[in-house]
Amino acid sequence: MPECRVYRVNLLRTELLELLVCGFRVRGTLCLPEKGRSVVFTVLHGLPSTPEPVEQKGYLDLASLFTERGVAAALINLRGTGSSEGCFSLSNWAEDTVACLRYLSSRLEGYKQYLIGSSAGGVVAIYVAANNPNIKGVVSCSAPYTISPTAARLLVKRALSAGVIRGDGRPDFIDRVILEASNYAPQKWVRALAPRPILIAHGRLDELVPVEEAYKLYEAAQEPKKLLLLDAGHRLRANLADAEKIIEEALAFFNP
Repeated sequence: MPECRVYRVNLLRTELLELLVCGFRVRGTLCLPEKGRSVVFTVLHGLPSTPEPVEQKGYLDLASLFTERGVAAALINLRGTGSSEGCFSLSNWAEDTVACLRYLSSRLEGYKQYLIGSSAGGVVAIYVAANNPNIKGVVSCSAPYTISPTAARLLVKRALSAGVIRGDGRPDFIDRVILEASNYAPQKWVRALAPRPILIAHGRLDELVPVEEAYKLYEAAQEPKKLLLLDAGHRLRANLADAEKIIEEALAFFNP
């Protein structure tokens, strides 16, 4: 069982999570409302730009938008990033997500579970939900429809060089990560979400994942689906008003 310690940050009731996944410690924070409905969103970050844990990157502010509305939120540092151990790969991130969902089904028994993911986290959210019928709905933020090997290689190489993700030290690490990534492309999985809902949020000014990818993702998705376009760039959580709009739209659309 994860080690949990209750404390308060900005009036949030939080528990520190430590999950053991394939022998590696995956750490995060569970944020709970004082009272509310039996609903929890697992929040999946994207490829990081700085090495700090998600709790130091504004994700607690994002979680507070959920808890203010009576909804729990689980933040996890996916493997190879932040305070978690292991190395980066989409398959590892998917395993981490499944482990978190399994823990939440025990810790918050009977709660409806949803996923919200940003960029690469959105890719993982769609994949995991497509393969897990217990997930009630998905919010995809700034996620691509396809995964370009060239663009992905550049991003992973930069992140690895900057020390914001960790590899396994082998010379073919990037090659293996990129080859594997194609198996997780949303174009292969988004149709499998139906009849569960998906909200696709994207910035019209996204500098990393063009907004055209959101249109393709929306067209491929089956009903129920909703497209939310914002006058923003790639990092939608950077503007609290945009983040609040996404969460309000998700809760209204999903009606959990």
